[in-house]
Amino acid sequence: MVRAIIHASELLTGAGIRKKDGRKVLEKDLGRIPDGALVYSTRKQDGKEIPDRIEWVGPTAELPRRYARARKQDLRGVRALIPGMVDCHTHLVFAGDRSDEFALRCGGASYEEIAARGGGIVSTMRATREASPALLERLGRERLKEMAAYGVRTIEIKSGYGLSVESELKLLEVIQRLKRAAPGVTVSSTFLGAHAFPPDRSREEYLRDVIEVMLPEVARRKLADSCDVFIDPGYFTVEEGRAILARAAKLGLRIKLHADELADTGSAGLAAELGALSADHLLKISDAGIAALAASRTVAVLLPGTAFYLKAAQAPARKLLSAGAAVALSTDFNPGTSMCLSLPAVMTIAALYLGMTRAEIFAGVTYNGAKALGLEKRKGTLEAGRDADFAVLPFSRFEEAYYRFAWSP
Repeated sequence: MVRAIIHASELLTGAGIRKKDGRKVLEKDLGRIPDGALVYSTRKQDGKEIPDRIEWVGPTAELPRRYARARKQDLRGVRALIPGMVDCHTHLVFAGDRSDEFALRCGGASYEEIAARGGGIVSTMRATREASPALLERLGRERLKEMAAYGVRTIEIKSGYGLSVESELKLLEVIQRLKRAAPGVTVSSTFLGAHAFPPDRSREEYLRDVIEVMLPEVARRKLADSCDVFIDPGYFTVEEGRAILARAAKLGLRIKLHADELADTGSAGLAAELGALSADHLLKISDAGIAALAASRTVAVLLPGTAFYLKAAQAPARKLLSAGAAVALSTDFNPGTSMCLSLPAVMTIAALYLGMTRAEIFAGVTYNGAKALGLEKRKGTLEAGRDADFAVLPFSRFEEAYYRFAWSP
């Protein structure tokens, strides 16, 4: 079946951003069409009709006659139409609550101090190990529904709160069920067994678990699209990360890195060297790391909500953008350092504290977010032949989505 959306107050295609591969984007690259229209085909999934492929995009006045009988949704010139947004770095599936740690941080304790007391990732690990798959799936569905209500149509979900063979596989199985539970939303799955070291295994034992047991099983069962490693002081070293990612790549998984968040470890450069999809966080990235990312296809994924939540200095967004790196934005939704499901709220922080322009923010949550997941050939712009991932905003202009801070979907 073919359907059409007509009389959008503005339709932003993002076609110019794609042509520049998400680098040094300008206002003219937004592909703004006043009084825009979009025609798309649909398909059936689990008995529901969902958007499939984009057939045509342009001004409503130029809608081809062959679509005259298509069922139409009239936005009456008051709602904007944009590509479905991409939240390319989240830790959506976990159990437990760390609001007490938030209170401690607000009282002056650092993230590292809390982790040393048995809090942080290990605290969530315990709650997640104890949780049933049914509970984890229910929590995941609720969170996914809220994210989608903001206009997110593609989301990455990492494991990493199990930190054992059994629990990491449990999380990845739950993510697979979430892929089928949200028609119209694409879920990308990332194995992050190398998120931290569990207290019940030695460092050497856990490294062997990740490389020799978890990764082969994840690949055999096709439970993940990518593999990520948290490289930072107190977590995994560059050498350990290299070994894990080399094994993942050999098994056919794409690779990503938590890089240079707590210190300059050179992991952004490692991401570029290995051809990773993305290097994420980058609060402490060096000039050499910036140059390496700018010269590579690796996307710099910035998580301004995390720095805001931790009261830390933000990543050097302007340096990355000026150097020519492709920059994406994401929530980093997680229980310890960014308990935020709102990608628009993160966009507000990016505008105010990272100095990003409207075009850069738009690229960061559309094309570049898709590129950070290896999906840029299908998603991130509104163009004929691409996936019909679109969002109808409750505003007449795109920038209202982050001008109205912390709006309710």
